Amino acid sequence: MSITRRQFVANTAATAALAGLAPRLRAAGSGDPDVIVIGAGLSGLETALTLEENGLKVRLLEGRKRVGGRLYTLFDLPGHPEAGGNSIASAYGRAIAAAKRNGIEVMNVAPRLMKNRAGQELFLGGEHIKLADWAAHPRNPFSGEARKLPPWAWSDAMFRQHLPFRDLENWHDAAHAQHDISVHDFLSANGATDAQIHLGYDTNISYGTTARDVSLLQQAFADHWQAVNRSAAPQNLLIGVFKDGNQNLPIAMARRLKGDLLQGRRVVAIETGPDSATVTCSDGSRHRAKAVVCSMPFSTLRNVALDPLPPSLQYKAIQTLGYIPITQFHVVAKKPFWEMDGLSPSMWTDGPLGSVLAQKSGKTDDEVTSLTVWCRGLNGLFIDRFGVEEGKRMILEEFARLRPASKGLLTVGAVHSWTADPFSAGDWAIFQPGQVRELRASIATPHQRLFFCGEHTAIGSRGIEGALESAERVSLEVLGAVG
Repeated sequence: MSITRRQFVANTAATAALAGLAPRLRAAGSGDPDVIVIGAGLSGLETALTLEENGLKVRLLEGRKRVGGRLYTLFDLPGHPEAGGNSIASAYGRAIAAAKRNGIEVMNVAPRLMKNRAGQELFLGGEHIKLADWAAHPRNPFSGEARKLPPWAWSDAMFRQHLPFRDLENWHDAAHAQHDISVHDFLSANGATDAQIHLGYDTNISYGTTARDVSLLQQAFADHWQAVNRSAAPQNLLIGVFKDGNQNLPIAMARRLKGDLLQGRRVVAIETGPDSATVTCSDGSRHRAKAVVCSMPFSTLRNVALDPLPPSLQYKAIQTLGYIPITQFHVVAKKPFWEMDGLSPSMWTDGPLGSVLAQKSGKTDDEVTSLTVWCRGLNGLFIDRFGVEEGKRMILEEFARLRPASKGLLTVGAVHSWTADPFSAGDWAIFQPGQVRELRASIATPHQRLFFCGEHTAIGSRGIEGALESAERVSLEVLGAVG
């Protein structure tokens, strides 16, 4: 059976609008499902719901004892800080629509954030450097007008000035294949020194571990997505969060499922053929269906036995696609030490603290409810080596060293390493040099009755929106094959 996008959208919309009149689907647990979906993150949940709305019986398997995947709200901490996806913006049309469908309010925190643009403090080598002094400071490795830029703004300026193509929306097009080089090589070719790249890109990196393992095309993808979301006029700027915690969206989606949602089922093997597929979990249970949709990140799928193996390029992508290491420490202050030392609570450092962002989710615009310590890239890998308890001690000691007024006033309420998380093994996916040209087109290709979704398969959007984009695509593929 084939199905067009128009028929798919119309069917889904009609089912949602006439939910009370639609015929009941087969009861969960009675025989094999039509489709097994692996992973109860946004992409898996949205896929399962869409397939159910189009008449298929679905069973969803989740390895964790919670839903949401990389949407993970710390509900037991003040202000409900996010350990996973933080916000949406104006181009997140699918996410905004999903919130509306599931009865979740989107709150625009842009006015609060803009009101509190007090900036962040710069600490290098343990020294506090006022931004007013940065241009002339001996630790500043930049040259010319770039000396006026804080370290966190340097690489963006370099990309805006030197990016060799402007067709960012089609970052993955074969016409741009010659630019599938490392960010390091690109920056070096445009006059940047290793010292400049280390401070301006590698420190508190947004993608990968260093500039050497990030493709320039990956950077173009990220820049395109940011530009789309920054295009709104200031008065229309949306920085959206889901009320009382972003994980509330997947929780609400899970409640709407008609079929089985089995948690604590870690997938260890997938056997697929031309007409059916079987999934085996670590508890020994086996689940058979006409098709399997896998939303697992490739960083964890590479530990699953696949029989038969996918085609060589797709299998290479599963085994090698990069993921950024990120570890977060969520710190709660007994007293506002930043009022004692007169500095902003937010910091950008080249030490173990990485970047520290003040979370302002209280009753007033300026109430700091917690501090999020972001350890990214090599810094995240470094601090993970010491384990959770030693990592907590190191973080509190570093706070006390840089900000003596904080000594004895901080507690670590939660720690989450996405790299150590066995169901994630890293945070968002990163194309390394050469991987866009060689592997991107193969990543989401169906393998017999095994289909793929997840943010790593999206090509037009990233993060939360990318996950939902992938669910839309894979739903069409599955309905075309077995619907």
